[in-house]
Amino acid sequence: MITGHSLFQNSQKHPRMFVILERFLAVGILTVACCFAQAANAAAAAAKKTADPTNVVLILIDDLSHFGVTAYGANRIRSLQGSFPDQEFSTPNIDRLAREGLRCDYAYAYPLCENTRVAIMSGMGNDRNYLKPKSLHASDITFGDTFRRAGYATGLFGKWKQSRGTRSVPGKDYVSEFGWQDYVAFDVVTEGQRFINPNLVINGQIVNYTGRADLDPVTGRRWYGPDLVNRRALDFLERHRDRPFFLYYPMHLVHDEHKPTPDTRPHSVFDEFDEANHNREGHTGDDLKYFPDMIAYMDKLIGNVVSKLDDLGLRERTLIVVVGDNGTKETFAHILPNGQVYPARKGGNADNGIHVPLILSQPGVIPTGSDGKMRSYDGMVDITDIYPTIAEATGIEIPNADHLDGISFWPQAKGGPGEPRQTIYRWYVGNNIYKDEHHTVRFAFDREFKRYAPSSNFPAGRFFDLRTDLLERVGSKKVELKWKVMRYSGLELDMLTDEQRAAYDRLGTVLAKNTPTPVNKLTVAANQNSMKIGERQQLTYRVFPANARRRGVIWESSDPAVAKVDKFGVVTALKPGDVQITIYSWDDAEPYADNGEIEYRRDGFQAQVSLRVQ
Repeated sequence: MITGHSLFQNSQKHPRMFVILERFLAVGILTVACCFAQAANAAAAAAKKTADPTNVVLILIDDLSHFGVTAYGANRIRSLQGSFPDQEFSTPNIDRLAREGLRCDYAYAYPLCENTRVAIMSGMGNDRNYLKPKSLHASDITFGDTFRRAGYATGLFGKWKQSRGTRSVPGKDYVSEFGWQDYVAFDVVTEGQRFINPNLVINGQIVNYTGRADLDPVTGRRWYGPDLVNRRALDFLERHRDRPFFLYYPMHLVHDEHKPTPDTRPHSVFDEFDEANHNREGHTGDDLKYFPDMIAYMDKLIGNVVSKLDDLGLRERTLIVVVGDNGTKETFAHILPNGQVYPARKGGNADNGIHVPLILSQPGVIPTGSDGKMRSYDGMVDITDIYPTIAEATGIEIPNADHLDGISFWPQAKGGPGEPRQTIYRWYVGNNIYKDEHHTVRFAFDREFKRYAPSSNFPAGRFFDLRTDLLERVGSKKVELKWKVMRYSGLELDMLTDEQRAAYDRLGTVLAKNTPTPVNKLTVAANQNSMKIGERQQLTYRVFPANARRRGVIWESSDPAVAKVDKFGVVTALKPGDVQITIYSWDDAEPYADNGEIEYRRDGFQAQVSLRVQ
């Protein structure tokens, strides 16, 4: 068993080198004038390049631990069910990004994908905006909204899973409610198939390839979901090469079902494989032995994106972020060259459920390592930190920045000193409804210790020393949960060393600071209560108490024909009349985009402001 992290460390950087070539005065006035002109043109070009906005490509890998990327040191995959012998693997395209940029060695997500996806898009922990699976409400402000508001072209290509829509906005169109102008998404109105002959929604149009016998004209083979999505992502880059863009690429791979890829040999395996999900009702569409092929294809598709940016001459202007959404599925293990075994555990709160790869690369901006070694960052990074980091990298202001839990580490990515985050706090309910206290887990951890708050299974709480028990398997009591997730009781609290006791108390302070606190009051205000047609104004609101966890609100106009209000609280006057703008608290309005009968409640905490349009 792994007893600690054994990762490369190097933080050196290369300074830029500027060479000034002197010319002989004897060449004459004309030549000197030409030199000055050339120098002026070069300076102007450099100034323009500096002024060019930074593009962002954010790639989210589905179900892969940090050791699933060979830049982190593991080089073999094991099937714990004996489906295949230990197999060597590599991720050369991701490794190249790590060599050309920064590898974050202590990056953490949630144990399951949807929890992570809500957190990465909003920059908030789940206790602020996660109510139930597939129901994130459009009133939540995400990085898609923020980048689009800042004038960026926004595209989402891959796995969605966040919502099913409402009675007024159907699920196939609801993706665009979060700022996405262009999207090809899986798991939108239903899950269905993601790989061979997939179910997709393309800019509001349902495109279902299931059961089709025709072939992809580009490849001459069966329709493959990851290829279709990757192709559209590359097209997005091409079409928006001359304006700033934000490409969010939450990949289909490497989540099950485990199926052959178009590169699996012989080709007949892919061409004839059962397209259906699950091995039941006579189907055989899931085989663990194809997992290494899926990792290789995932890396290949990422390489396609990088190559496209190179071809377009956009590489130095584009920040690429590659991150995982949770640990590898528990049927596998990662093997290090020294033989150490790191068993996977998607769905668990220990290291192997939440420790993910995180790599940032932007040549000329993010320094590389030296002597052929990868440059690594040892500071802790939470999945919520991605949003404020890419916002700072692009100079974009986050409108609800005071609501975020994420902390930007952009200065450190560029080579600066310090570690802005010392601990990570988690409120986690898995695939359950937020009110289900039986399934709710709260914990705080740093790189060496971890403390859980009291829960129904462990009323005294739990505490682990990660230096010697990284996978949290110490304890006299253990509880088995869904998907065979095991939770252990941890160290005996009356037998802690002085160092452990100090960490226990320190993490207890973090838990206490983040104790769930409900909203009890809202206020809303306008700079002016009279507006002219076409005029816009930003309304402001406050949530009480100041430490309430769910600080989001839903904006509603009593007459959108007179004045409409967006999720940022910006009112636009449209025609003469009186209108009332109301805000409702996320805390008790319970907004669900789950295609249910009621989108949100209007009988809880609220506040109003009256406006007149003249």
